[in-house]
Amino acid sequence: MHFMPGEKLRFFSEEERAILALTEEVTLISNHVTDETYQQAAKVLEESYLAQVILAIITINVWNRIGIATKLTPG
Repeated sequence: MHFMPGEKLRFFSEEERAILALTEEVTLISNHVTDETYQQAAKVLEESYLAQVILAIITINVWNRIGIATKLTPG
């Protein structure tokens, strides 16, 4: 993961690391989610939970992009 130094990742569980990696790759839309990242998430998350995580990532990204496009500010 590019956003966090490796030594700090040890504080997260395997499930949390998989979700963070998946979130990073889904958010950076210029790239695709790698097979390795998806397979790791599928390995540690139940199928229905993985679907919920992906939907949550997409939903948050949509709202962020709406805010950027419309120049919304918090508050």
